[in-house]
Amino acid sequence: MPVMAEDVRHYCVQLAASDRGVSRSRRAAEHTLRTWGLGELGDVASLLLSELLTNVLVHVGPGAWHSLTLRHDGARLRVEVRDASPRLPAARGGGLDDEFGRGLALVECLAAAWGAEETSSGKVVWFTLESDAPFHSQE
Repeated sequence: MPVMAEDVRHYCVQLAASDRGVSRSRRAAEHTLRTWGLGELGDVASLLLSELLTNVLVHVGPGAWHSLTLRHDGARLRVEVRDASPRLPAARGGGLDDEFGRGLALVECLAAAWGAEETSSGKVVWFTLESDAPFHSQE
């Protein structure tokens, strides 16, 4: 059955990359998911979102403008982070003691799917989590 426009929940915000911004974005995403009745996805979504936002901070730079989008269509939650860098991420497979390099492996492990694509203004990195939660609001 096709998804109707009124059955899609959507949240989007533009941000400047910073340590504080990663934390605030995670909390906003968790709040949004609870509001949508998807609190059970909050921990995993927050962890994976942290990885994507930290990549913007580390690889694009502090202060870089980017956007965060959450979209829920009843079957899945899609989380996107867009930034102005055309450089696509690549999993590096960091070791257990490495400080960096394991983030995308974590995304690959925990997400139903993930990917990265060039856009006309940079790139979008995204992941999905499965959800069959009905549409309702917790507020």
